[in-house]
Amino acid sequence: MKNLYYVICLFGLVFFLFFGPTGASGNYVLWKPTNDQDSLKPHLILEKLQNQNVIRHSIAIKLIWFFNNGDKRIHAGPLFLDGSEWAWDIAEKLETYRPYHKEIMIYEGKSLVSLYKDLCDLIFEGHDFCNKKDFYDFHSGYVLGNTYQLDLMDAFSVNEFDLNLFELYQKRFLRIIEPIFSYSATIAESKGVSISEMNRIFTIASIIESETKVDREKEIVSGVIQNRIDKNMKFEMDATVIFCFELSLDSGFLNTERPGRLFYKDLEIDCDYNTYKNPGLPPGPISAPGLMALEAAINPLSHNYYFYVLEPDGLHHYFSETYDEHLGYIKLLRGIYSE
Repeated sequence: MKNLYYVICLFGLVFFLFFGPTGASGNYVLWKPTNDQDSLKPHLILEKLQNQNVIRHSIAIKLIWFFNNGDKRIHAGPLFLDGSEWAWDIAEKLETYRPYHKEIMIYEGKSLVSLYKDLCDLIFEGHDFCNKKDFYDFHSGYVLGNTYQLDLMDAFSVNEFDLNLFELYQKRFLRIIEPIFSYSATIAESKGVSISEMNRIFTIASIIESETKVDREKEIVSGVIQNRIDKNMKFEMDATVIFCFELSLDSGFLNTERPGRLFYKDLEIDCDYNTYKNPGLPPGPISAPGLMALEAAINPLSHNYYFYVLEPDGLHHYFSETYDEHLGYIKLLRGIYSE
């Protein structure tokens, strides 16, 4: 009887040393999608957890999966433990989808060029692809200034072997950022708004947001744009030229520095978004507008202004009805600046 007692005690001890909790607690990130590796093999992750003293033996998890028909697939992402989990608790958590989130704040007026690169740098932690202009699709959708959470795991759990590495990362990037585009073409259609109308509204709103930060001026600038449309005038908005500089004509990304002040020669930059050279609206938005700019784009203020120029405070604008009045104010400003 005593021998049986010892056997039971020994079995219990071995069982605990094999399947028992280690007391390890905290938040463990099993895998971060920041390199070219699609995923870590389950046995490698289990070995890592064993080395971190999170589990006692990797074979314990494998045995549990074997006997309960576990899917033997470890979902990457944060694994939170309180230290009391036995091997089967951890095995269950490893099979549960755990999204890996990153947060980004997109402020109103943020240029889409720098926005896309910021998103890429955040997701891929500065991968070389983030410096390539052709990596980005500036017509992916329409985004408002806001704070967003990106679910990295959802996109990185899928691997398409028919794509090369550049194409794979590009597809993953678009899939990850897709949820932040609240006003996609699909949503536009569901609300009975045509894709072209959605593009028109967001493009105008993005120009308004980039042209002025003063809320009460937004509907006035929208009215200027509408007046120019009615007269078939070029928009001639400085923000579109600055966007062209950010976009850059070179094969690299952001090779051209954003000018602090535009000169007449700058207005000749060869770019589809340059509203000084090209009539009508640019191909799409140039920035992330806010709700007030969006509202102004939908409801422009009715007035007779066709021109405006930035006042010395660098914030407000002086609006003019005629070109002569506009030139007169520019001449006045030059006198102020030259003093």
